[in-house]
Amino acid sequence: MVDSRIYTFLEVCRTLNYTKASANLHITQPAVSQHVRYLEDMYQVPLVEMRGKKVCLTKQGELLGRFAASLCADEQHIREALKNSLYKKESLVMGATLTVGEFVIPSVLGRYLLDYPDTDISVTVKNTESLLKMLEAGEIEFAVVEGRFDKSAYSCRLVSKENFIGICGGDFYEKYCKRGGIPMEVLFENRLIVREKGSGTRGILEQFLQAHNQSLDKFKNRFEVSNMGAIRRLVAGNCGISFLYEAAVEQELGRKVLYQIPVDDFQIQREFNFVYLKNSIFSEKYDKISKYFDTWRGSI
Repeated sequence: MVDSRIYTFLEVCRTLNYTKASANLHITQPAVSQHVRYLEDMYQVPLVEMRGKKVCLTKQGELLGRFAASLCADEQHIREALKNSLYKKESLVMGATLTVGEFVIPSVLGRYLLDYPDTDISVTVKNTESLLKMLEAGEIEFAVVEGRFDKSAYSCRLVSKENFIGICGGDFYEKYCKRGGIPMEVLFENRLIVREKGSGTRGILEQFLQAHNQSLDKFKNRFEVSNMGAIRRLVAGNCGISFLYEAAVEQELGRKVLYQIPVDDFQIQREFNFVYLKNSIFSEKYDKISKYFDTWRGSI
């Protein structure tokens, strides 16, 4: 349904390089140039300009790129919707970051299924960066993500604001925390247990440290692990300290399996956002689904 020249233009938007675009699409470089010129002639606006050997998008090219990304993603979702219509059922294909996937999605989708029991649901759990790429590629319909990203590039709906805190096991708590606030320099003397590169929680900590002219390298040792449950167990076993959303450790804090570290001048709150591509023809559907996330805290 979508003209193949639109896909060519999107690849040029992604690579900003005719040679790379032609290689990725398995067509010749002159064909890429012809496709772009065709679109420029059709829309009567310049889409790209050359600055030396560098391909740059014009303002109109950036605008078409955003519309085209939504159009191509929607086409994939239309195919799926038409296929599902043969079996009289609906489907949701979504993404969630690790914290959201473990602590938000179960209760929200449980309520959604009570209202729409014949829906097929697929949830991909990855970090924010990966999910946004999947969204732009049309691999998922929407995502609920944590942390910072370019909101201007997407349609967004705030789900909640969550506290980001330092956590420790009983040994660290007994040694340091009973005396009150702890300077960050004391934490640097310990092992940091942290998520993988690109994860939302790691990014928040990195941004805080960078703002204070510090980095993860200041910690004595570092233990990287992508599994949230493993991080909680490692910290509870006094293998190191970590930084997570309070929502991810509320039960452990309540049972005193984990403890919050009273770090000096460390007050961080981040948003959980429901995100989908701008200009999608399925915007009404996504807005309806997003409202199920409004009261998620009341259901945990």
